[in-house]
Amino acid sequence: MTELSLYQVDAFATQVFEGNPAAVIVLDRFLDDSVMQSIGAENNLAETAFCVLREDGEYDLRWFTPSVEIDFCGHATIATAHVLKDALNLSDPFVFHAKIGRLRVRVDDPDYVLEAPIAEAKEVELSVAMRQAFPMPLSAAFEAGPNLYVVAETVADIVNFKPDFSAILPLSNHGVGLTAAGQGDYDFTSRFFVPAEGIDEDAVTGSAHAALGPYWGNILGKRKMLARQASPRGGDLKVSVKADRVEIAGPAVTYLRGTILI
Repeated sequence: MTELSLYQVDAFATQVFEGNPAAVIVLDRFLDDSVMQSIGAENNLAETAFCVLREDGEYDLRWFTPSVEIDFCGHATIATAHVLKDALNLSDPFVFHAKIGRLRVRVDDPDYVLEAPIAEAKEVELSVAMRQAFPMPLSAAFEAGPNLYVVAETVADIVNFKPDFSAILPLSNHGVGLTAAGQGDYDFTSRFFVPAEGIDEDAVTGSAHAALGPYWGNILGKRKMLARQASPRGGDLKVSVKADRVEIAGPAVTYLRGTILI
């Protein structure tokens, strides 16, 4: 039997029970894929991150939902950086090598700042299926990376929306975002649904903001924005659009430290 340390971290949260929870396991080497997938299913969180220190002082990083391995997860990357700094007393910046490529996280206390590649938006036509899945006034739709995004007219439409996941599921093999211009202190608002990967609604989706940040930045004429993901848990994200990357920032807190036996 093998004992592994496991941490559960709420990312984009200033206190526990907020933001998006992720499990983090730091390893000497990756386990068999089937074992990591089983751990992801057992944890039953949106993502479980597995991190391995490389000989060059950087890190390899992989993420598993309860059902599949994914290419990019923002909140679990920030959760991993938090564990490396807070639990293991390692120094930033943390450079991760993942399926999506190279990611970098620096600490700007209390925030963790994730530097991610821009996901370019490509406008698509609003379809009948999109309108049926999101029965509200819609103004646009676009694809960015593996995800589809539909644009609503008001924040109230997003907050009050009651999703029918059977209608959302056929729209994308990955995720479907719902977004609108923000109100008050927020520049834009969103929700994000991933039923294709075993996550009905993601609480706070860092990776989606690699697309949403540049999209709304172009519309609003801003490079720095405050975003709100209006899921039932909810969370705030600070988004800065650079020439070739997006910085997505927020705090993180540890909820659980434990040991798993496999």
